[in-house]
Amino acid sequence: AGLDARGFLFGPLLAQRLGVGFVQVRKRGKLPGPTLSVAYQLEYGKAEVEIQQDAVAPGQKVLVIDDLLATGGTLLAACELLEKLQARVLECVVVVELQELGGAERVRPVPVFSLVQY
Repeated sequence: AGLDARGFLFGPLLAQRLGVGFVQVRKRGKLPGPTLSVAYQLEYGKAEVEIQQDAVAPGQKVLVIDDLLATGGTLLAACELLEKLQARVLECVVVVELQELGGAERVRPVPVFSLVQY
């Protein structure tokens, strides 16, 4: 599952390489059909993300990918959406993690893998 919007750059490529499907987690109002949404707190306000209700099957294993992990709000919201659909979030992958902001701790118990840490 890739987060809006830079997760859409990395997610499909990784999914293709692994031979698995790709699911979008988008800002509210961007997806067709019935969706499930969750609101979350940002440093500067509130936001909401959605996923299509039929995007994953119960028990399906999911890897969540995004470009940047700061405070973890968006990543946590994506994990919550997937868990509401009864998916098993195995891990979150980010390109850059800003460790000082503690986003990985916020997403626990889901493990976070980051390519670069600052």
